[in-house]
Amino acid sequence: MILVRALGWLLLALAVSVAVNDALAWWAESQLHFLTLGELWGKLAPASLADTQRSVQRFANPSLWQTIARPVLGVPAIPVFLGIGLLLLWAGSRVIGRPDAGTIMSTRPPRRRRGGLR
Repeated sequence: MILVRALGWLLLALAVSVAVNDALAWWAESQLHFLTLGELWGKLAPASLADTQRSVQRFANPSLWQTIARPVLGVPAIPVFLGIGLLLLWAGSRVIGRPDAGTIMSTRPPRRRRGGLR
């Protein structure tokens, strides 16, 4: 569960960084433009994006890129990262069962007081 929460926090940090990037671009250009997943992938690793497109078109159905991958890459990055990050944080914090007392990372049972000191 810790790994799920860490990935959730990482995606929330990515959402904030993309929001800051969009805000700075808006301030510099005086025009609001949201960064999409495809544009972000193209800025971070353009060769990887081109290789993935060629691989999908060569080894899978060529129309798969046009019908599925292209619309997904056209979605703005902020709501995707924010939504998946919040979902992972929610899933990582769900308590399915309370651990037994005395196990690692559980709460200690209350101490019993002795009646010796008065």
